[in-house]
Amino acid sequence: MKRTTNILMAMIMTSLLILSGCAQKATNANVLKVGTDDTYPPFEFRNEANEMVGFEIDLANEIGKKLGMTVEFTSSSWTGIFNGLNSKNYDVIMSATSMTPERLETYIFSKPYMTNGQVIVTKADAKKLSKPEELEGLKVGVQLETTADIAATKYLEAVDFEISRYDEVIQTFSAMKAGHVDVIVADYAVAIDYSTKDPGTYTISDVMLTNEPIAVTIRKEDTALKEKIDTALDALKEEGVLKELSMKWLGADYTSDIDEELRGTD
Repeated sequence: MKRTTNILMAMIMTSLLILSGCAQKATNANVLKVGTDDTYPPFEFRNEANEMVGFEIDLANEIGKKLGMTVEFTSSSWTGIFNGLNSKNYDVIMSATSMTPERLETYIFSKPYMTNGQVIVTKADAKKLSKPEELEGLKVGVQLETTADIAATKYLEAVDFEISRYDEVIQTFSAMKAGHVDVIVADYAVAIDYSTKDPGTYTISDVMLTNEPIAVTIRKEDTALKEKIDTALDALKEEGVLKELSMKWLGADYTSDIDEELRGTD
């Protein structure tokens, strides 16, 4: 009898574990895991309380609400962020990720939600550049392995200048302030953020090297997730939420009139 009872208890415990596993799986199905490099203001960064904040943090949470999903963020260095997506450490990347022809060969993207391109930032008291050829002889700061790095490297084929590569975009702006680089190539929205907050140090030139709007990066096989995110973005745009978030974090609307034609340095 005791043996029978033990067997019965074991069967009950096994059943509970199976049910628990199913419940856990169901819970995970309602979680959208987002990979992001949280050193990239105003898109994603840490505030004084070490909380992850920024335009895309707010946007990801709004997308989660539309999908009925809880959003979980995973902090990643930029250099490893695509490997993390490939390894399924998270479901998508939201990290000011530009759409480029090269990336479209490997990933799919949501509908773009912000205009973007690579621009040249100069010191406020320096000559404002009007064409890429004026980079001749200058020290150019970029974030390592970003489209800024790619664009600047491409121009080296025709213009002779020096590239200094940094792990984080904030380091490029610190380097300019310290006099280590003459100019910076960076995302348009990031350049706007820095030049607006510190106009005495930074200004944006008239040179835009590329056009590469920002979107959610998704694995190629996850087409159903892309469709859901696209539907959520359409609703957020129609409701004015995208514009509100852009105004909040960038001081202007960079979400309404997006040029979706990709233009690189070729």
